[in-house]
Amino acid sequence: MPMVERTPQASAFLPLARWSDIAAQAVRRHWILSLVIGAILLAALGSLAVGRKVESWTATTSIAIGTMPSFDGILGLSGVPVERVENARDLVARIGAIQFQDNVLADARKALRDPRGSFAGASLRGIVVDDSSIRLEASSASKEEALTLLQQAILAIQAAHQKLFEPRMELLRSVRASLQDARARLNDTLKKGDMEFAPARSDGTFAGPVFVASPGASVDRMLNIDTRIAVLAYLERTGRMTASQDEASPATEGPRQVNLVRKAILAGLGMVLFIGLLTFFLRRSARAV
Repeated sequence: MPMVERTPQASAFLPLARWSDIAAQAVRRHWILSLVIGAILLAALGSLAVGRKVESWTATTSIAIGTMPSFDGILGLSGVPVERVENARDLVARIGAIQFQDNVLADARKALRDPRGSFAGASLRGIVVDDSSIRLEASSASKEEALTLLQQAILAIQAAHQKLFEPRMELLRSVRASLQDARARLNDTLKKGDMEFAPARSDGTFAGPVFVASPGASVDRMLNIDTRIAVLAYLERTGRMTASQDEASPATEGPRQVNLVRKAILAGLGMVLFIGLLTFFLRRSARAV
């Protein structure tokens, strides 16, 4: 019989036809696994497609941490007279806590009055700028949601700091009132020429009657009390509450795509897994043939 001459085009299609036949046999033999591999591929491609459609807005502001008189400053002891209401690093850690974020998110939903589907993928984080300030960032699917979340986070921080600030200021006023009362008693004693009076301790309490050796000692005590009262008045004026430095117009950024890189990586891994499994079973089927 005359031999049929194969053209280069026919020779090139022979491996393709052979692998197609092997692939069809592998799919028929492992149809469940083929469905699983196909589902993985579709899920990876679907996640990539969804990632391209997600938008996010970010609202940012700087928070100046408030200051308050220290216990040493109030009681007239040696030490720093003024301290921060909360350490910047401690504040950032508290912002990142799940309980804080859940509470702020619940307040933001109430403020927006649209709980259905609001704040999908919302996040909140603090970044330490220095010892006296942090940067607060709130992200959500819309500009309005991001601004609302940021505002509620500021209010939550201020409420917590108010609970620390007010008791300290009440203590300062109490000590100052005791010193003023002691000054009035000492002044009356000097006017009457009495040598016995009840001076105040450094914390404003009274130690009981004592004998004063000379009027000069009484004058020194009065000057000391006047100084303490003046210092407390200064500490009261310099104390300030935590506040946003640009609360009237916080910076906003958006819209932008979120999680696109992560979703693309997942899609790529899904494709690699699909190709690897398909190659493995095709080679196994080819050896069987």
